[in-house]
Amino acid sequence: MENKNVVERRIYNGWAFSENEREKGEINREIYKELKSKYRILKVSDIDFQMPTEEQLNNNDIVYSRRACYLHGEYRLYKMPNDITTKELLLIFDEGNLCFGGSHMYGSVYRVSED
Repeated sequence: MENKNVVERRIYNGWAFSENEREKGEINREIYKELKSKYRILKVSDIDFQMPTEEQLNNNDIVYSRRACYLHGEYRLYKMPNDITTKELLLIFDEGNLCFGGSHMYGSVYRVSED
């Protein structure tokens, strides 16, 4: 018999209003802390996809910028390691939350839903 109270340790993309939502949110925050300790992460700007400098690209593992949109943020990725997943990137972009979910849109652009 499966125990419904046991929550698998993985990234939850869109956990709000679901069963065990608090536990899922806490797991996301824990994984985000691990990602922050594993990678040097730089958000260049919140102003319409500001381009990073060469120095910023050279000194960080993950480099991205954000553009605010209606009920979501769009993120442009400038640099990432080969071993990172889309869900890990989305979690980084939403700083450990990802309660309303996110997705890869096209090319280097991602979307994270916000309230």
